[in-house]
Amino acid sequence: MRTLLFTMVFCTIMPVLTMAQYNMRPSAYFQDMLFYNPASIPEMSAESQRLLVYSRTKIIPDNEGIWEKSPTFYADYLGINDENNSYFTVSLMNDNYSFFSRNSVYGGYGKNFNLGNNSTLTLGGRLVLHTDLVNWSDYQLRHNETGRSFRLSPDMDFGVQLRWKSLNFGTSVKNTLGITQELDGAGFIQTQRAFIVNTSYDFTVKDRFIVAPYVLLYSELKTEIDLGLFLSFERKVNFSYLIRVNELRSTFTLEGRLYNSLSIGAAYDQSPLLPSNNLDIFVRYFF
Repeated sequence: MRTLLFTMVFCTIMPVLTMAQYNMRPSAYFQDMLFYNPASIPEMSAESQRLLVYSRTKIIPDNEGIWEKSPTFYADYLGINDENNSYFTVSLMNDNYSFFSRNSVYGGYGKNFNLGNNSTLTLGGRLVLHTDLVNWSDYQLRHNETGRSFRLSPDMDFGVQLRWKSLNFGTSVKNTLGITQELDGAGFIQTQRAFIVNTSYDFTVKDRFIVAPYVLLYSELKTEIDLGLFLSFERKVNFSYLIRVNELRSTFTLEGRLYNSLSIGAAYDQSPLLPSNNLDIFVRYFF
């Protein structure tokens, strides 16, 4: 029954899917939210550099060949310059779809401003180059193209993050330009613009435990609300639970530092309303 329902929904929205390039939605984002907001740098302790490798796989049980998509891969390098309170990032992402594959290159820069003893304001931005390799034999609508072709879609991301004592508040926009690739005067790949608002509050218990409720508002083709709770023990073992309210989707994330500089984590989500589940696996290395 769930498979039949998914088939009907998929066929209904297929014309929309051919017009939209959805942004990846990492589930394990609270401890490292730079993907959502280029001004939200992670907790670095004494290290000045961080390397993140992230994969996200969508799973639809009993799909019987309806859904076939390889995992999305994302890698990001962050370097911090303490002398002028600035940082830069370089990122790569690979995402494959039904008739095209997208490789994106990011280059970002940000700067911290001290607003007093207990508050900082961070401004960050990224230049993005999306490259799409289109396989025209897999494109289902009528066209006269053959073989494969490249389409380029440059874009920009911007973000602001404010920290006052233990309160964090940020807002960002991804794919500010939102370029649409056209075929015979009609759009067939549209890079979706996304608006994000995030807020959280850190409660520290005996300098060892951190408890942080958090909220993320994400607006792309629709608006979604995440409500979550993050728990950390000495920044070595991290656990979080969030619920995506619109979908009743529960996400569990667990991360542990195996060594002083290396941490490995995973996130899994599921929803009683939708047949899809997602498995995220990530590695972070600080040095």
